[in-house]
Amino acid sequence: MAAIEINNLVKSFGAVKAVDGVSFTVDAGSVTGYLGPNGAGKTTTLRCLLDLVTPDSGEALVGGRRYSSLPAPVTEVGAVLEATSFHPGRTARNHLRIMCTAAGLPLTRAGEALEQVGLADAADKRVQGFSLGMRQRLALASALLGRPRVYILDEPANGLDPAGIEWLRGFLRHLAHDEGAAVLVSSHVLSEVEQTVDNVVIIAKGRLVRQGTLTELTSNGDTAVRVRTAKPAELAPALEAAGATVEQAGDGVLRVRGLDAEAIGEVALDRRLVLTEVAQERSDLQKVFLDLTEER
Repeated sequence: MAAIEINNLVKSFGAVKAVDGVSFTVDAGSVTGYLGPNGAGKTTTLRCLLDLVTPDSGEALVGGRRYSSLPAPVTEVGAVLEATSFHPGRTARNHLRIMCTAAGLPLTRAGEALEQVGLADAADKRVQGFSLGMRQRLALASALLGRPRVYILDEPANGLDPAGIEWLRGFLRHLAHDEGAAVLVSSHVLSEVEQTVDNVVIIAKGRLVRQGTLTELTSNGDTAVRVRTAKPAELAPALEAAGATVEQAGDGVLRVRGLDAEAIGEVALDRRLVLTEVAQERSDLQKVFLDLTEER
């Protein structure tokens, strides 16, 4: 059973169909990026998943159950939908202690969670003085309190500085790969998503347009191997004789289709030709995203 299941989810607001038949799953031990332009339906999907919005049809399940049916949701799901729902006069520690009391968790979890997100030094400062990035970390700390196995995060990198984004990237991968959690994260920072996620789900205008592993989405069967050599005029016909299609890109670079990097290396070795670069070309996630969503 998948940790998160979205099954043919439909939700309209008046005449606007925010989510239109979306289906995907998120497995334990992986980070899944949920991507789409503004207004695509990402946040509505996450709100349905957390039972904050009732879908018109379809299902949004955690561990095979609706969120509202979970006996102890704080210990099963950690969620961050916004980083503004804090009482400005409370300290970070007191905010989390109140959540611990409500959830029946030991108060010590407040300090532990603040330590995990790098806010230990600000634990006794009032939230009204926090930057947006600090509020994001506090929101993530609240999601960590119950040590859940599922995380649902809406734009968690918003407001973080470059160092904070790098920290978040490593932290999310740690939760998934080291602790075995299922992490679903929506984001528009595609360059960071590409360095963080294992799987990608892309929607546009409420409809699913593509899903798969990051490798599947950013490469395809027609992808070329980029090869650089001081003697491209000698290597090119040898590769073609071995069954490859070769395009000369200038400056000693060949774009080779039909042979993998190992086979190309063997051809070059047979001809005693030195290769100074061998790299699998692929589309970056931003290009894939734009290609899939700009016409929809």
